Amino acid sequence: MKKLLVAAMMVVLPFPAFAAIQNVKVSGDITSTFLYRNDFDLGLDKGLLGQSPAFVQVGLKNQNVFITQTRLRVDADLSDNVSTTVGIINERAWNAENTSDAGVGYSNDTDVQLYLASITMREMLYSPLTVTIGRQVFSFGNGLIMGDGGPNIFGTGNLANIAQDLTERTAYDGVRATLDYKPLTIDMFYFKNGQTFVNGNFLGKESSSDVYGFDSSYQLSDPWSTLVEAYMFSRINGDELSAAFDTALNPSATLTNKGDTLFVPGLRASTNPTKSLNLQGEVAWQFGQHPVVDTATGAQTAEKRDAMAGQFLASYSLPVLEKYKPTLNGSFTYVSGDKDAKANTHDVPFTSSKTFTAWDPFNETQGSGTIYNTMFLFTNMYIYSLGASVNPLEDVTTSFTWSDLYAAQGYNATWNPLALYQPDEGTVPISPVTTNKKGLGNEYDVNVSYNYTEDVTFGVSLGWFVPGDAFNKVNRDDASQAIADVNVKF
Repeated sequence: MKKLLVAAMMVVLPFPAFAAIQNVKVSGDITSTFLYRNDFDLGLDKGLLGQSPAFVQVGLKNQNVFITQTRLRVDADLSDNVSTTVGIINERAWNAENTSDAGVGYSNDTDVQLYLASITMREMLYSPLTVTIGRQVFSFGNGLIMGDGGPNIFGTGNLANIAQDLTERTAYDGVRATLDYKPLTIDMFYFKNGQTFVNGNFLGKESSSDVYGFDSSYQLSDPWSTLVEAYMFSRINGDELSAAFDTALNPSATLTNKGDTLFVPGLRASTNPTKSLNLQGEVAWQFGQHPVVDTATGAQTAEKRDAMAGQFLASYSLPVLEKYKPTLNGSFTYVSGDKDAKANTHDVPFTSSKTFTAWDPFNETQGSGTIYNTMFLFTNMYIYSLGASVNPLEDVTTSFTWSDLYAAQGYNATWNPLALYQPDEGTVPISPVTTNKKGLGNEYDVNVSYNYTEDVTFGVSLGWFVPGDAFNKVNRDDASQAIADVNVKF
């Protein structure tokens, strides 16, 4: 009998134990896109003042490329209250495997990255609580503050040097706890915003950037279906982590993130005064510390943050020709700027007021797919938009949007430069010579989508951007783009 028990244990012990799986769902999507972009440098290659030679290409003159983005997701229910999610993603230009340019790796190959990897536990400790741990998407409201992956003109992975604004890699590693007290919902979360190797220290406190926050929403029982939302988000940077997207505002390349803190409280509301009309409003503030370098002493100090953002949205379904679903929409967005963003108390002739009022883009997802969103950082702007959509056929939707952009603070080539970002190298902004004018430009976008089947959608997007008087006349070429794609979901 003892020999039989020993033999049984030898058979059982080498094999790992697996959790029981009640249900498995496999899903995903494939999007193939043709992308054409022209003059996203707004003519800067036609004569950059003060440069030699006088004619030099410094930005994206034109682009003609095919891209395929593939995502595969597996969701598994392990028990009534425990589930897991794993997702992988590949983004690449066609037939561009393992290519590089002058020693700079584009990484536009067939590598597959981890997109999602999380465990969800419902009714944890008590019934209203759900906890999700691991790589996931953090998005709240309309994405004015917390969208899903940092400022949406920047991207990592295989599209970083091709069309990084179109990336689908928008997840973070973190923890999210949701308390569902219907009609009140409270989300509390933490995620790792950045972790780098600095001064021989890997994964240390000095090289880290962490985001904390909560978002609470309450669904009122009024006949207007009003939803109110309040939130507080914060970002705390380690001493040695550099702010990649803040290059145009930093007065010194030696600037570190020592003392860099950001706190963002805000309020949002959505209501439907009539069946056809939806109104939304949001306001947010930013407090904390913004690091600067004293040009007189070379010592790093910090300015107090005091920035503001506001947004108003309206959508109205016209009560005529209802079978075509005509809809009008409009929006107004404001993000504050700083008239002396590069100055401090010892600069001459301009000095800082010791208060940094430029809005930090944080993790916004505003204006995705537009030209202006690709070129301009989401700060120091007024954005006015008007649009309309209609369904001329049962499975076809068409829309038109006009956007008018102004600077909140006038640009100056020395003390408040305008950084013009590029979709193929967004972390290396080019600073065009500007005046104190505030007109950034107008954009016109036409979109058409066709639902071929329940699973397959074709889309075409055409856009034109006309620069405003913030640019010198020699740098006012119109930018344009054409995007055609087919998407299949399974």
